[in-house]
Amino acid sequence: MTDKVCRVVATIMGVPAGGVNEDSSPASLPAWDSLRHMKLILAIEEAFGLQLADDEIVSMTNVRSIVALLERKREVRA
Repeated sequence: MTDKVCRVVATIMGVPAGGVNEDSSPASLPAWDSLRHMKLILAIEEAFGLQLADDEIVSMTNVRSIVALLERKREVRA
């Protein structure tokens, strides 16, 4: 799942896939601004077939937190 999230983040931020890891965040990726964050949310929802709540969106502060959120949502759906 981490690899897929990294690929989505890389695509939205316009960086090579190898330039994104679990620690990647707005602090380490200058392109990660509020507009790209919204685009990232839409891309994550589409890629993983789910809808994110406002509180979940706010919790997405780096790749690691996105992966953790998606894993929690997957467990709930299972």
